Amino acid sequence: MDRMILAFAVLVASSVASAAPQELAKCVAGQQVIDKEGKTGIIVADDNKLCQVKYADGQIYNWIFWNLRPTTAPDKPAPAAPDAATPDLAGRSPPTNAPANLTVLRPASSRTLVYHADRRGHFSLTATVNDAPLRLVVDTGASLVALTLDDARAAGIGRSELVFNQLTHTANGTVRFAPVILREIRIGQLSIDNVPAAVIETLDQSLLGMSFLKRLKSFEMREGALIINW
Repeated sequence: MDRMILAFAVLVASSVASAAPQELAKCVAGQQVIDKEGKTGIIVADDNKLCQVKYADGQIYNWIFWNLRPTTAPDKPAPAAPDAATPDLAGRSPPTNAPANLTVLRPASSRTLVYHADRRGHFSLTATVNDAPLRLVVDTGASLVALTLDDARAAGIGRSELVFNQLTHTANGTVRFAPVILREIRIGQLSIDNVPAAVIETLDQSLLGMSFLKRLKSFEMREGALIINW
């Protein structure tokens, strides 16, 4: 695959939405957070992208950090709360004077898609873009979804509609791209509307970048699989 595909990263600040002040900047172990569904839990491991959040019932779910909001400052990390019916390490039972109105929080079930890596370790999938089926390579280093000229044309975006007035830096140097808004990107039962994207004349493979991925509930890559939750 061309080096530009692996290294593509759109650096235009206006194209990338800024995180809200209340969102996390990264995952910090011991930080108490509230998730996108209004449930609280505790982050159990440091990470720069995917937060492992442990809930009161002992369940651990992975969240992208910008889908979480802090409820307390992380200055003094506290260990995740053990399950209510489990004794602590010293063999003592949990205290019996816990508040009577304790609510056990259970994360809502999410819908999941799983894709397996190809022989080169890339995740390639077929997405419907503006009603056109296109083959996209998942690229977490790309700030925007990126389309080749041919794929843009298949998605109903004519050459005359494109204005190449933005710059992006790649391993092959600086190239111009045309910013566009895609009406819809759909994979399986998942559909996301109004996705910012870039059309690049010199690109030979379309990319599924962060302007789509950051709209998901969560995603992770592990053991040769891409797991998408929404």
